[in-house]
Amino acid sequence: MVDNSCGLILEGGALRSVFSAGILDFFLEKGIQIPNVLAISAGAYAGMNYVSGQKGRCLEAIVEPLRRYRYVGIGTWLKTGALFDMDFLFQQVPKEVPFDFETFQNSGKRFITSTVDCEKGEAVYFEDFRSEEEFFKICQAANSLPLIAKITEIDGKPMLDGGMADAIPIVKALEEGWKKVIVVFTREASYRKKDKPFDLRLTNLLYRKYPNFIQLISGRGKRYNEAIETIARLEEEGRAFVFRPTKLKLKNKESNVDKLMEYYNHGYEIAKERYQELLQFLEK
Repeated sequence: MVDNSCGLILEGGALRSVFSAGILDFFLEKGIQIPNVLAISAGAYAGMNYVSGQKGRCLEAIVEPLRRYRYVGIGTWLKTGALFDMDFLFQQVPKEVPFDFETFQNSGKRFITSTVDCEKGEAVYFEDFRSEEEFFKICQAANSLPLIAKITEIDGKPMLDGGMADAIPIVKALEEGWKKVIVVFTREASYRKKDKPFDLRLTNLLYRKYPNFIQLISGRGKRYNEAIETIARLEEEGRAFVFRPTKLKLKNKESNVDKLMEYYNHGYEIAKERYQELLQFLEK
């Protein structure tokens, strides 16, 4: 295992996270063990299986089920009141595709994910999980995007997707004292986030009882783009190693299995192509 001064940041992006799963499955294949994993939103679904050492489980848990049940889309919205069937993904699927929670807990790695406390309008980071049930409930909250998912209560607090506060938590990583950071983006290099006026107006309407959360949302794009700039500077200094898609784009609500498999394979192939480069980075 690489020393404790190295960490891995996994961006979210709903089903785009299969790109990260491809990279991490290559890591498992090659025995690349990164001791710290900071997984935001859907990055948690890729990251958890890396920590538990379950190569291929991300595909079994979020891609293969789409062959029999369309858990994302308008039909799901009409049925559940959310764009994604979160109860299916975080309660039913773990029963059908078991997660090795014991190995996860005893892996020696730190796994950190985050939610947003809607009342306080700030990120809440989790890394200690008392049970598998609690773990999946936190992950469900961490994946609950505003407008398209319901609020999840954790210890009586209303929680939503941690990416609303910090989608690429490079500042958190540096505060943790990580000297080297591997960052996996799920969007192409040219992407910059824009705050959409319609989404902001809808957020103001639907979450008006949470003024601190509304204020947090209004600065999301600026924080995202500043994080990209920070990571670019760290790359130049030799302190960051970045993976991102180079030839494919995918919508976060994509439900076509073939396209999802293509995105997964794209991640795997990029990791394979840059394997020696990554080893050199880790050995510096």
